[in-house]
Amino acid sequence: MLRLIWDLSLLLAGLALVVMVSLVVLRALSTSSRKRLLAARRRLAPLLLDGDSAAYGDIDGMADSVVTELTLDLIQLVRGAERTQFIVKATELGVPERLRRQLRSVSRRRRAAAVQGLALFDDAASRGALMDALGDHDDDIKLAAALALARGETRPGLDEIVARLGLRDERSSLLTITLFRHYADYAPDEVQELVLDLDLPLSVRLAAIEALANTGDYRLVPAIVELGLRAPEHSEELPRYLHALGRIGHPAAREAVLAGLASSSMPARVAAAGAAGRIALLESAEQLTGLLGAPEWWVRFRAAEALLQLGGPGIAHLRGAAEHGGELAREAAAAMLAERGIAP
Repeated sequence: MLRLIWDLSLLLAGLALVVMVSLVVLRALSTSSRKRLLAARRRLAPLLLDGDSAAYGDIDGMADSVVTELTLDLIQLVRGAERTQFIVKATELGVPERLRRQLRSVSRRRRAAAVQGLALFDDAASRGALMDALGDHDDDIKLAAALALARGETRPGLDEIVARLGLRDERSSLLTITLFRHYADYAPDEVQELVLDLDLPLSVRLAAIEALANTGDYRLVPAIVELGLRAPEHSEELPRYLHALGRIGHPAAREAVLAGLASSSMPARVAAAGAAGRIALLESAEQLTGLLGAPEWWVRFRAAEALLQLGGPGIAHLRGAAEHGGELAREAAAAMLAERGIAP
C-alpha cells in the first residue's frame, strides 16, 4: 500500500513538473512573438511615413499577415493627412488585396477582420468586396459589411443594401434596426422611403420608423398618423406607430393619439397614453381620466403619468379622480400624486 502511495506521489510530481515546464515554454514563446511584433511595428511605421516606395524592400521577410495587421493598426491610430498617407502606403503594400482574399476564408473571425479592414479603404474594389460580403451566411459579417459601406464617402443607396441583405424577405431585425439607425442620421429621406414602401415586410417598415423616431424628424409624422389610423385595432403595428409618434412628440399626431386612447387594444391605449403625455396633448385629458378606471394596471399607470405630464390641467383631473372617481381611478390617481409628492 505504501509503495502504491509512493508511486502515485512520484507520478503527480512528474505531471506537475511537465505542466510547469510547458507553461514556461508557452510564456517564452508568447513573449518572443510579442517582441517580434513590436520590432516589426517599429520597422514598419517609419517606412509607411517615408514617401520613398523603394524602402519597402526593407520589409522583405516580414509575414503578410503581420504587415496587414500592423498597417491597419497604424491607420486607426492616426487622423487627417497622416491617415490618408498611411492608407496610400497600405494600398501600395497590397493590404486591400490581402483583405479581399481573406474575405473568402472559412474562418468567421478572419472574415470579420477583413471586413473591418476593408472599411478603411474607400476604393471601388474594396466596396465591391464589401457588397459581396452582404451575401455572407453570418448575420454579424453582413451587418459589419453594411455599416462599413454606409460609412464610406461613396455610400450605396439604402434600398440597394436592403435588397442585397434580403431584408425584403423579413430577415434579422437586429441587423435591420442597427443599419437603419445609422442611415437615419445621414440619409433620412432614404429611410422614409422604406417606411412608405408597403411592399416591404411590416418588421422592416417598423424598424425604419423606430430609426427615424430616434432622430426626431417631424416630416414623417403625417405618414405615421395615416398608417396608425389605418392599422387594424388589435394589430402589432398600431402600438408601434403610437409609440413612434410619442418619441417624435409633435402635436400633428393628435388625431392618431386620440383614436389610440379610445382603442379596445390594451397595448394601443398604453402607447397612446404615453404619446399624449409626451406631446402634452391637453385635449386628451378627459380620455386619460377615463382610463384611470381601466381594468389593466399598466393602462391606469400610463394614463396617470400622462396626466401629470399635462401640467396644471392634468393634475386637476388627477385630484378630481382621487376624490370622486371609482375605486380603481381613486387608487391610481392618489398613488401617482403621492409618488410625485403632490397634495391630493
